[in-house]
Amino acid sequence: MVIVSVIVAVVALALVVVLTGFRTVPTGKVGVVYKRFGGLKNEIYPLRVHGGQGVQAATLRADHRYFLPPLLYRVQYVERTVVPTGTIGVVIAKVGAVIPVDRTLCEHVECDYFQDGPRFLREGGQMGKQPMVLPGGASYDINPALFEVITAETLGEKYGLVRSDLMDVSVPEGATGVVIAKEGAAPDANDNVVGPVVAGHSSFQRPWVFLDNGGRRGAQAETLPPGGVYRINPWFARVVIIPTRELMLEWAGRKRAECFDTALDEIVVDVEGYRLRFTMAQIIRIPAEAAPRLVRRFGQDSDGTGLGPVQRFVERVLGGTVESYFSSCAAEREVLEFVSGLNEVRMEVQERVAEALEEWGVQAGRCSLSIIELDEELDARRRDKAGVRDKQQTLLYELKNAELEQRIQYLRIETERAWVDSGMANGALPLVAGSQMNSQTLADFLRDLPPELASGEDEPAE
Repeated sequence: MVIVSVIVAVVALALVVVLTGFRTVPTGKVGVVYKRFGGLKNEIYPLRVHGGQGVQAATLRADHRYFLPPLLYRVQYVERTVVPTGTIGVVIAKVGAVIPVDRTLCEHVECDYFQDGPRFLREGGQMGKQPMVLPGGASYDINPALFEVITAETLGEKYGLVRSDLMDVSVPEGATGVVIAKEGAAPDANDNVVGPVVAGHSSFQRPWVFLDNGGRRGAQAETLPPGGVYRINPWFARVVIIPTRELMLEWAGRKRAECFDTALDEIVVDVEGYRLRFTMAQIIRIPAEAAPRLVRRFGQDSDGTGLGPVQRFVERVLGGTVESYFSSCAAEREVLEFVSGLNEVRMEVQERVAEALEEWGVQAGRCSLSIIELDEELDARRRDKAGVRDKQQTLLYELKNAELEQRIQYLRIETERAWVDSGMANGALPLVAGSQMNSQTLADFLRDLPPELASGEDEPAE
């Protein structure tokens, strides 16, 4: 009877174990398992890889059924990790090997987007910031006891990141993305040299490949082409968007702070005591291959828009070139020469600007220059000088006409004298010959005249 009771109790207990041991992980949840019993001989980390007692590195996936008797296991259900569309998630390992002191990013370990915790630990995964990111628009079965995932929704004020750091990087048309690597070998000491091109890193989205192949810190020669969307780990690199479209820069009055030419004001020149004010416009274009050097030399801004480095380039290189030209020009020219030769001045400053920009690999387009207003006295002097110049041109034209008439008259006299000297005044043939001589001599003469006199063009208006 006692044996029967024992058998019944064992069967009942087994039935209870079977009935209560099967667990189905709810939708949208991850099961974190704590094992109540087990040896620790092969365990290295607080999270168990080989089935020892304690929290297990492996997780239970949503909508899957597992047999885990409550006498042996305790299961806690937590939310799956969700990374919103258009963003990335960055990961910090709480458990693992110690990262070398000369690195801030851990070695990469392939572990199914951190969903395979045991593999991460078995293959030497390191504690700290991970180089791989979690793409947006997906959910992941990640063990929160092993990994901390930072998303745009859970960021708060952690690790010096802001929400924009966790957004996909989009490079618009008419721009290029300059990548500034925070990890890698030391940059070249020459400020004009940027990081060399490194193969295989998928536009800096695989930082571990970049680092393994000798990538250097700082601005990179390879840029992100327009029209693309890139998932860049903010702990590895940041991207500065530089415009490659044509930019119209103006030396004019007040501008908004977000303009590239905000530092350029009206050009004011003192020439022989006269204060001249000019407006100027210059078109430039920054090719993609010139953008990295520009960013390295003129710095970056925290917002990544590229406004700051371009503004500083425009102010120091373009603005400085134009200011230097007008300073020297004002010292070398008279005021009327300056005002009357404005087109010549424009061509000279355009050439000077093109030379300065060429040193940076930046292209210079057309330039325009105009006077805002002219002093009344100076304007009157300019008109008087223009009148004198016009009169001189008219007199010169009249002088050339008079010389032409005089030479034609001389040719006629010489032709008649040759006919008289022939001694054949009563014959028809010498008359014809004389006419031919006359026509031929005039033709030769007219052929040697300047085009404007021979054709009768450019006659001054009456």
